[in-house]
Amino acid sequence: MVVNSVNRADAFIDRNIVLQTRNPEESDPSFADALRGVLGQVNRLQVEADAATEQLMSGNIENLHQVMIKAEEAQLSLQFTVQVVNKVLQAYQEIARMQI
Repeated sequence: MVVNSVNRADAFIDRNIVLQTRNPEESDPSFADALRGVLGQVNRLQVEADAATEQLMSGNIENLHQVMIKAEEAQLSLQFTVQVVNKVLQAYQEIARMQI
């Protein structure tokens, strides 16, 4: 059974990661905490993909498909994160250009 997860951002980025990074005193996580959590998760996916590639090259893993899936997940999560950051920067620039 194949699940199409290309159109689902939640397959790559866990929205509950924010809950792990916030302080108990804060009721809402700050933007920095949310960003830090998501970037940490993207980094974890990159590290896992690199480790799987190294294991494939050393002969410890024989399933090329799993390695390719991990690499593609890492690439898609990075591309998604870059696009979100670009949109946030565009919104900031648009707000900065507004005249009051």
